[in-house]
Amino acid sequence: MTTIAPDLAERFRTDGFAFPVNALTPTEAEQALAGCHAYLRTVSAAGGALARYATFPKIHLVSTWADRIVHHPAILDAVEALLGPDLLVWSTNLFVRPAHSGSSLAWHQDAVYLGLNGVQQHAARVWVALTDTTVANGTMRYARGSHRSGALPHRFAGSELEDIMRGEEIAVDIDEAAAVDVILKAGQCSVHHLAMAHCSGPNHTADGRFNLAIDYVSPQVSPSAGEDSALLVRGTDVGAFLPEARPTEDFARTALQHFYAAVARRQKRIDQVVLSRSSEDDGDADRVRDQA
Repeated sequence: MTTIAPDLAERFRTDGFAFPVNALTPTEAEQALAGCHAYLRTVSAAGGALARYATFPKIHLVSTWADRIVHHPAILDAVEALLGPDLLVWSTNLFVRPAHSGSSLAWHQDAVYLGLNGVQQHAARVWVALTDTTVANGTMRYARGSHRSGALPHRFAGSELEDIMRGEEIAVDIDEAAAVDVILKAGQCSVHHLAMAHCSGPNHTADGRFNLAIDYVSPQVSPSAGEDSALLVRGTDVGAFLPEARPTEDFARTALQHFYAAVARRQKRIDQVVLSRSSEDDGDADRVRDQA
C-alpha cells in the first residue's frame, strides 16, 4: 500500500490542492515520457480524429503508457483518500509547453465547462509531471482557497489574438498573493479541486514541459445532460456513466472503435455545455461590471 500523507485530504479540502504526491518512479516517468513522444508521433502521422483529439479527452483509451498512469497504484491510493473506493477516469489531457514557448493560460477554472453534477465534492484532477515542472518552464499556479467560491464567471480579456490564445479568464480579481507555484519532479503529481482557479506561464527553457492531467470522479458525479462514458479504474460502481474498456495494446482496432465513439459522445455534449455556459458568462460578466 502506498504511503499517503495524513493531511492530504485536509489540504485538498481547505487549500483546494495538495502536492507533491510521489507517484511514478524515475524509471517509470522516463518510460512514460518516451511513450508520450511515440504516441504524439503516431497520432500526428495518422491525422484525422486521432490528431484532432491527440491531447484530450481520452488518451488512455488508445495508449498503454497513459493507461498505466491512470491505473498507477500510488495515484489511485491518493485519489481514493479523497473520493472513496469507487473511482472512474472521466478524462485525460496532455499539456505540452514547448521549449521557448511564449504561450500561457489565463486564470480559469476547469469545472465550469465540464457539464458535470457533483464535482464540488466528488471529483479531482491529478496533474502528473512527465518532466520537471518549474517557474522557468511555465508550471501551473494555484490560487489557494479559490475553489470555495464555486463556479465563477469567465470571459476573454480582449479581442486580440494573444488574448484569445490565453483562453477565457475569470472575470473577477484573483489575489496574486495567494498564488502558489506547482513545483514537481518528473514522476510526482499534484491534485486539485476542479473549481480551483489556476493559470500557467510561458516556457523560457530549452526543454519542453510535459504533464498528463487525469480527471477522476466517483459514481456520485453525473452528466448534467446527455450521455457520457468513463473508465472504472478501482471499485465496482460506474454510476451514471457508460462503461469504457482498457486498451490491450497501442491503437488496437477495438480500442480505436471505443475511442472514436467516446470522443464523439463527449464532444457533442461539451459543445452544448460550452454554448450554454458562454451565454451565462456574458450575463455574469455584465453583472460583475455593474457591481464594480
